[in-house]
Amino acid sequence: MKKLNNKGAVLILAYIVLFVLLTLSAGIASFNINEHNYARRHYFSTAAFWLAEAGINIFIKDPRMLDQTGSYTMHDENSMVHVTKDDASFRDRIVTATGTFAGIEKSIQITYPAKAPEVFRNTVSANGDLVIEGKKAMVAINDKTRLNGKTIDRGEHSRVFIEDKNEGVTASLVSLTYPDANHNGIADEFADFVQVNRDILKSYPSEEVLYIKGNGTYLIAPNSSLEGKKIIYVEGEEGNGNVVILFGEGLKKDQKMTVISTGTVVHNQTGFAAPDSQLNIISWTGYWETAAFPASHNGVIYTHGIARFENIYDTTVTNGSVIANGGVALGEIWSTKTFNYADTTMDEIVPAGFEGLVGGGTSGYVARPDAWKAI
Repeated sequence: MKKLNNKGAVLILAYIVLFVLLTLSAGIASFNINEHNYARRHYFSTAAFWLAEAGINIFIKDPRMLDQTGSYTMHDENSMVHVTKDDASFRDRIVTATGTFAGIEKSIQITYPAKAPEVFRNTVSANGDLVIEGKKAMVAINDKTRLNGKTIDRGEHSRVFIEDKNEGVTASLVSLTYPDANHNGIADEFADFVQVNRDILKSYPSEEVLYIKGNGTYLIAPNSSLEGKKIIYVEGEEGNGNVVILFGEGLKKDQKMTVISTGTVVHNQTGFAAPDSQLNIISWTGYWETAAFPASHNGVIYTHGIARFENIYDTTVTNGSVIANGGVALGEIWSTKTFNYADTTMDEIVPAGFEGLVGGGTSGYVARPDAWKAI
């Protein structure tokens, strides 16, 4: 009896060992199958991705390939590449390439910013008149001056030199406007100005922007504390949130920053701009520049209102562009104020803060994409 019991125990033990071995074998087989399937999926996914990459490279090599059709498809028995473009936004062109292999899709998207509007090629642009108001105004405007209105000289002892001037120019070629960001059917309203600037701020890392909300007047002195900032946006009610730019240490070499205000920006110009630096200015209500000492400024000055240059008592230079939708006023300028054209774009891409503005005269997109992502 004892012997039978021992045999039964051995048999049961054998069954248990067999069960464990079968379970392990099944697990190993299942693992191998999963690994094989994963390897296949990874292979198919990688192949689809590289097909998408090939589609992007085809477009980069020939950007005009979608001018007539809007899409391009190339396929064989197991794979396909589909390339499309989206020009719905005035800001940029979006090109998407989708690769398909063995039923698996991968897509890559690149973005081409729109070329800078025509006003970025002028020294002074005004959707209005250039009015000489000061009894004494000593001004030299080199390169191109483009006006929708005309030049009006009310000065008694003015000496204004304008190298290349055209009057009666189409408004879209001498101004910047804001799109209908709040979708009420009317563009270039104050609400559009606010919404576009809020959207622009969201597109930058938080450490690169400074957002100030209030109806007061805010003093800004460019110095080392603002290093790394690309946009300072002061938002108040319409006509408020004014900014006074004071002389500080100045921007460092290659530093580029844009100050935006829902009110008026007063620029007390003092000191000399560092090489390749830019202090760009955007104001809704108006721009007012003064100077008591020799100074220079690099950058774009844009206002939806009137740009005034008043109480300038020493030699100053602006290198860049002045864009004034409401016109330009030259007040008391007792020592020569010189405006020189300088290209403030970077490979046709406008400075920070200007991405949302619309202007005419130039169509198309820059030659190289500025963004790439897998989607």
